[in-house]
Amino acid sequence: MRGHSMWRISLNGLTLYVLTAMLARIATGGGAVAVILLAHRYGLEGKMAGALVACLTAPHIFGPVYGRWLDQSHNPLKIIALACFSFTAFYQLAILGFAWNSSWLSVSALLMCGASSSFMMGGLSTQLAYLVNDDLTSRRKAQSWDTITYGFGLTLGPMMIAMLTGSYSVSFSIALLMSLPVLSGCIMLFIPTPSRHPTQQKNLSMGFAQVISVIRRSSGLRRTLAMTSGASFSVAALPVLAVYLSESWQHSKESGAYLVTLYGIGCLCGAVALMLRPLRANAIILLRNVGSVLLVTLLLVVASQSFNSGLVTYWLCGVVNSIFFAVTLAARSEYAPQQGAAQVYMWVAAAKISVASMGAFVAGTLVDLSTSLPLLVAAGVLAATLVLCFYKGNESRITDSQCDIKSYGER
Repeated sequence: MRGHSMWRISLNGLTLYVLTAMLARIATGGGAVAVILLAHRYGLEGKMAGALVACLTAPHIFGPVYGRWLDQSHNPLKIIALACFSFTAFYQLAILGFAWNSSWLSVSALLMCGASSSFMMGGLSTQLAYLVNDDLTSRRKAQSWDTITYGFGLTLGPMMIAMLTGSYSVSFSIALLMSLPVLSGCIMLFIPTPSRHPTQQKNLSMGFAQVISVIRRSSGLRRTLAMTSGASFSVAALPVLAVYLSESWQHSKESGAYLVTLYGIGCLCGAVALMLRPLRANAIILLRNVGSVLLVTLLLVVASQSFNSGLVTYWLCGVVNSIFFAVTLAARSEYAPQQGAAQVYMWVAAAKISVASMGAFVAGTLVDLSTSLPLLVAAGVLAATLVLCFYKGNESRITDSQCDIKSYGER
């Protein structure tokens, strides 16, 4: 009877998690496109637009700090719910900043949105493990569901902006979409409090120095961190360039939202494929193989000569990047010590989003010179990362490294 009750709680918790994560990530998924459209609407140049998009991602660099807050909280979901409410409030202020031509208001508000979205993305994902069983199959399936929420967010966010702007003003459409996290935060308050939260083992929690030491000693975590960062820098160019590529392919700038929508649909397709066929190979080998395929898809975007071919290549990038994202989730959990898993996750997430902000800024800076140049730079960064991580071919050392990290807590 007790086992049945625990199963029911786990199921309800996971169901509510998927719903609230999807609503929150629809807003974050459309955030970059929304900023680009607002920048275009009020006549800002590409460099400024890229800088504003970076404001949404730069605060994620403090993810490890946020991770400590969540680890030390008795109910971290309340903190994440508060972040959802804050995201909506500050995004409305950012919209007013665009309308009033107040750069300082837009920048500061978007920075606060970026801090809030860190909880809505990586912070929320750290709580998923406490809502499912401990076995590998349950964790992999839960990670696939998490990937699906990102896929839906990246799909429905830009799609809803594109649909709403067809009937309403850009500002009103974006304000409406960015109100979804309020609903997400309300639902989040009904998710059962995890019964296996690390606050019950505060004496085993790890400090910043210990987490950094673990990452330095683990070949698996180092390569996970590097590959995640390299891929994030590269794919960050896609939403920034969507509007400009659409214009270069003789379509309206608003049609750029459809490119990002196809990218999101691709992410969703990749997540569904993982549900049907879960990943089973070594995570580091998968990082190398899937990362190489991602490089090919970026080059295909460069080679695209029409809007229709751009839609296809954006979709392909979404499929491959969704699978790559799932691989990084598996690598983070498999190579991290149990008592520091959440912090390791947030360290990797912080690096990922922070590097993505640099990728968005570089893309916005270079796009005024050429629409293809940012994509070539993005592909070059990913290629260099692959070479640096795997040119020695020493994958056999991964197993030993993993064993060293998993035994950390036993010392």
